[in-house]
Amino acid sequence: MSRFARKTTTREEIQAEIDSLMHALDDLKRDAMRGSRHRLDHLGDRVASLWNERHFDDHYADLSRHTVAAGRMAKDCVRRHPWSTVALAAGACALIGYLATRR
Repeated sequence: MSRFARKTTTREEIQAEIDSLMHALDDLKRDAMRGSRHRLDHLGDRVASLWNERHFDDHYADLSRHTVAAGRMAKDCVRRHPWSTVALAAGACALIGYLATRR
């Protein structure tokens, strides 16, 4: 007997419900793949357009400057707060370890 219904449920009805759910899951998976593929294609087109842009050297120089500045700021922060950095690194390692060993 079903938990929420007053009438008994047959094996065929349960199998039909399982088949219906499996079909719905397949549809959801197909839709998610189609949407992901569309977003990936859009992202690829955007990257290609940025790569082929005339001012690539200017963008590269700006990116290089920003990267060097971010590295310096990180180095300064680590030097000012060494124990906080150790705690942050330990927490990140613990999180990665937890996620890697979780099943």
